[in-house]
Amino acid sequence: MKAKNLSIAMKLAYQTSCLALLLATSAYAEEVSLVSADGLMRIEGDLVEFTGTQYVVATPDLGELRVSAAMVSCSGPGCPSLVVEPGEEVTLTSTVGDMTMTGVLLDFSDGNYRIQTDIAVLTAPADTVTCSGAGCPSLEVLASSTPEVEEPAEEAAPVRMEADLVMVGSDNVGEDLMPLVMEPFAEMLNATVSDPIEFPDDIAQYVFTPIGGGDPFVMEVESNDSEIGFDRLVEGTADIAMASGGPTRSQINALAAQGRGNLLDVSQEYIIGVDSVLMTVHNTNPVDALSRQQLISIYTDQTTNWSQVGGPNLTIMPGARDGGSARRNFENWAFGQERDLSPGTTELDRGRDMRNFVQDNPGAVGYSISDNIGDTKAVDLILDCGVVTEATPFKSKAEEYLLGRRIRLYIDNQNPKPEVRQLVNFMISPEADEYVAESGYFSLGIVEDEGALARLTDAALIGQPRSIGRAAQNEIATQLRGADRLSLTFRFPTDEFALDSKALRDMDRLVDYMNRPENAGRELIFVGFADSVGQYVYNTQLSRNRAEQVLQRVRNHPNAGAVRGMNMSTVGLSEAAPVSCNDNAYGRSRNRRVEVWVR
Repeated sequence: MKAKNLSIAMKLAYQTSCLALLLATSAYAEEVSLVSADGLMRIEGDLVEFTGTQYVVATPDLGELRVSAAMVSCSGPGCPSLVVEPGEEVTLTSTVGDMTMTGVLLDFSDGNYRIQTDIAVLTAPADTVTCSGAGCPSLEVLASSTPEVEEPAEEAAPVRMEADLVMVGSDNVGEDLMPLVMEPFAEMLNATVSDPIEFPDDIAQYVFTPIGGGDPFVMEVESNDSEIGFDRLVEGTADIAMASGGPTRSQINALAAQGRGNLLDVSQEYIIGVDSVLMTVHNTNPVDALSRQQLISIYTDQTTNWSQVGGPNLTIMPGARDGGSARRNFENWAFGQERDLSPGTTELDRGRDMRNFVQDNPGAVGYSISDNIGDTKAVDLILDCGVVTEATPFKSKAEEYLLGRRIRLYIDNQNPKPEVRQLVNFMISPEADEYVAESGYFSLGIVEDEGALARLTDAALIGQPRSIGRAAQNEIATQLRGADRLSLTFRFPTDEFALDSKALRDMDRLVDYMNRPENAGRELIFVGFADSVGQYVYNTQLSRNRAEQVLQRVRNHPNAGAVRGMNMSTVGLSEAAPVSCNDNAYGRSRNRRVEVWVR
């Protein structure tokens, strides 16, 4: 090495240019203490990074500091070490000028290279030179300074087990209601139940483990659509169908053709609650009722501002589902059939999307089933005949809100699994009412309406000649003074006294309700109504006969007990006080009814 170059090498310590040696950068979080050679400077903190030429230290008082490794020595658990290969040749090149020195690397410490040249042992600060050659050090982090971080193991996909009981159908029943009843059903089985194990295609499995030991019981709930539930029940791949509507005639016939019973039989159809497709607006919207014609105008972009229907000066934003039973119910009522969405309508995928749409937009209007209305306002519906169908829980429970639906479970008559009967029988029991209500549906538990008498008196005049309406009002005032209405209602086919599966179970609930100690000494009044088909006098007698039928069934009920000794009476109000229009079959079926009143 030339003397000039050697002189330059010995002066490199004062230069501040950056080290170009490319060493791996590592992150630390361990304590270090950096001390200068004269002992006048001491820096303590957590080592954040060591680049090979600089320590980056997070101090409690001065924040993050960068310190040249050539100026200090390092002690503490966070100090890095460098792996060197003594005896290997290296070449150090100055980062300024053209000086180079070649020799055998003796060591690398405190940010300095020490090499044996053919002239002498030389020291060069690492931040003033670059190193090349086989002996150049590589950065190695001490095991004590950076604990090895274990990569989290990839979670294994759950294994879908063979199910002992399979439920398929309505997504709202499967997702909103069934998870709530798993704990009480587990108690019935004397077992514990797992959290839902979820799979694609909206499938969840629940594992019931017997407390006393034994094989686990696996229930699978597949939440999709009522139609799929019926199809799977008919083909035998589901034990229970969940539905928000009844089966089609072809589905009924297909099951019967296999010798697996009648889906409408009381032993196979289980009504577990009721639901309504409610028209909803933003909760700041003052509009409380909308007529069918107004809704048609809104959903065909003819009415575009709320001021046109008695509301504020605000653009109307109609929302509609892109499918599903809620849309079918609404459109079949409003338009008489399903139809394409108008250009001004926002298309929404799920009921929860509709709820959020109406909640978030003051000008919005939409329709949601009762468990999805959230923080929106349900509005009454004004029918073409002038009847107002009220959007109240009582009217839904009494099945008098126009767009009401029954929530149902269906089984066949050949299933040998005892758990199937256990589950469906639990779901129609009073013990399940709280879970039905918690899910957002209306349970079948009986409630009383103290304001029903005034509304019935007003409704007696709707659609009637004045003389007939006044006569009905006088009958109401005489026979029902001081009475409250119960939320269950019995309905009948034309000219018949037959009761469907829900009515038969409502009879059980009514007897149980009136047998409660707090109802001792009360009076039952059965009020019959008819549709408008036929002569008024005939319909009056028909409505009274229906009321008498229900009375006798209650009196003769096997669990009647104290109810048999109660004072009971009947009233026939003919076609007065319709709850729906008599110009269509569905409306007439709502009006053929027997209400139950108590006082």
